[in-house]
Amino acid sequence: MQPLNIKLYDLARAKLHLNDTDAMDFVSSIHELQDQRFENLVTKEYLDQKLSEIPVKLNHLELRSIERMNTLEIRLLEKFNKLEIQLIEAKLEIFQWMCFFWITQMAVNVVAIMILLKK
Repeated sequence: MQPLNIKLYDLARAKLHLNDTDAMDFVSSIHELQDQRFENLVTKEYLDQKLSEIPVKLNHLELRSIERMNTLEIRLLEKFNKLEIQLIEAKLEIFQWMCFFWITQMAVNVVAIMILLKK
């Protein structure tokens, strides 16, 4: 036994009037409680380790957010390009119909003028 254990053992026998076995159990239980108490303490090394992990996690989070923003930007650009193509196609279709109606209107006017000139 260590000197502190012996002293605690002697005090337990003398002051608490315990027999040898009970005094040894008492000293053992105090040491177990003390060991358990120290197991739950946060050490400087543990804090240093956790603090050193923070920048790594922040960098990982930043990289993920940049990657997500880039994929979002790509998807938006693809959607805008598709929309632009659809607008150009719609304008082209409207222009084709306008030309068709102009040509038919011109043909109707030419035929009407030819009918009027023949009379």
